[in-house]
Amino acid sequence: MIQDALRRFAFVTCFLSVGGLSCASGAIGGDRTLRRKQPDRSTYQPPVLATDHLETVTVTQAESGGQSSGLVDAPLDTLPRPRRSAAPVVTEASLPDPVVLSENGTAESPVQTVNYETSNHRPLHVDPQPHAVETCSCESCRSSGARVPLPPAMHHTIDATPYRFAGQVFDGGCDAAPVCDSQFCDGTSCDSGGCDSIGCGPLGRFGLSADDWFGSVELLLMFRSGDRLPALASDGRLDDTDTQVFAGRETVFKDMTAGGRLTVGAWLDNYMDRNIVARGWFAGEQTYGFNANQNTHATLVRPFFNVTDGVDPIDDTRIIATPGEASGALSLRADSNTFGADVSIRQLWYKRQGATVDLLYGYQYMGMDQSLVISDRATSLSDGARPIGSVLATSDSFDIENDFHGGQLGVATHYREGCWSFSSLAKIGFGSIRRRAVLAGSTFTSIDGNNATDPNGILVRSTNSGTHSDNTFGWVPELDFTLGWQKYPCFDVTFGYHIIAMTDALELSGVIDPDLAVNLADPAVAAQRPTSNFRHGTFYVQGIHFGLSYIY
Repeated sequence: MIQDALRRFAFVTCFLSVGGLSCASGAIGGDRTLRRKQPDRSTYQPPVLATDHLETVTVTQAESGGQSSGLVDAPLDTLPRPRRSAAPVVTEASLPDPVVLSENGTAESPVQTVNYETSNHRPLHVDPQPHAVETCSCESCRSSGARVPLPPAMHHTIDATPYRFAGQVFDGGCDAAPVCDSQFCDGTSCDSGGCDSIGCGPLGRFGLSADDWFGSVELLLMFRSGDRLPALASDGRLDDTDTQVFAGRETVFKDMTAGGRLTVGAWLDNYMDRNIVARGWFAGEQTYGFNANQNTHATLVRPFFNVTDGVDPIDDTRIIATPGEASGALSLRADSNTFGADVSIRQLWYKRQGATVDLLYGYQYMGMDQSLVISDRATSLSDGARPIGSVLATSDSFDIENDFHGGQLGVATHYREGCWSFSSLAKIGFGSIRRRAVLAGSTFTSIDGNNATDPNGILVRSTNSGTHSDNTFGWVPELDFTLGWQKYPCFDVTFGYHIIAMTDALELSGVIDPDLAVNLADPAVAAQRPTSNFRHGTFYVQGIHFGLSYIY
């Protein structure tokens, strides 16, 4: 607007002082300056545009603000700017070919390559493609590339002055026109560093823009809250102070396991204010086992509390192996698996001085499975309760499943300072927990070649066997803290801590009768033991994680 006013003022002044026709051509000339008539000189040479001194400028398209034909007068730092730049929609066919003027003023062939240097004085790659330059993000953590056709009139030093070309407004500078950061490209060109016409980084090879995606792969070293099982194997009755317990009466599932977590996210807008994140993780399988026979333990029994009608309730045992009476073996195996997944939408809530705070909402799933199988086999060595050679084998199995499905709400933060970054996640899931327990028992006897099977074990009998399931409302809170160090281009090496819990979960100790009370008689007319009154509690898994994160 100011230039137009000056031009009109110069035009009127010149017209009044010298004459309208003689000055009009000077007032609206290509250089827009008043020029006095000078005699022609035979030695005059037109300017020569030297291609080896040309510099280029990378540009970004300003957002359309209506039908205005002028540039925005407001300072550039006060205007909203996308956190990632969109390449201007300029086709190569719509641009004139750059020309080189020879000494006689005639045009030569179009310029095919351009050498240039950015404002941060880092040399960039010379693109062999005509009229195009390779650009990458100037942020140290991004290497997205785009080939932007460059008009011949823009071969000049980069600055922050806005200008218009082909009906679009462009802005100079690193923020609006990212360039490749040689510090994290190891001084190599973009092409040799993995940059192509679609984008820099590994995603560009699959037809995806590196600016649209982010993610991480992490190794989880996790510890479960553990579960305490009752005494399942010993060398005598539990009411005897000299009895040694071989299995049970201890916390199981307490050792470290190795798992993994995969995170994939995508930006939903050019301002990088909203994104969608999907995660999947597992804590690894935790196992617990015990195996024994007469060679390892001279006396081996399975203890229980006998509440059979007509008998005084006493601590009793099922003999597996004892010298001169029976020989046999007992095995016990338990395992635990924990895993989960979630999908969330994250919306920017706060951004200042390198820190961002996102609010998130979405769907969450978490699963926790446990199982226990106790098997024993005893062969009689003397005539007593059973004839010599008779076989008695029992088995008890417990299978447990916990599945949580619900919504989630939380907060995710991120802060970067140089090559270091810190991220945190705090969220809580709420919804339905489906609990399912399948209990089965069996007893096999073989006496003088006659075999029989009974669907009752010791800890699983008709009073508690079968499939039991229910649904309840539960919570799944989660905390995660991650420290990152940018060791590689576009990637952070990360280290952090993670904990996630599930309330009202069903575990092995909750489905085994806590008193080991067993009714060996007909349960229809006797005490209903073992009981099917299951107990629930809070389960959690926590640990540290190491990973590699594709940063944005």
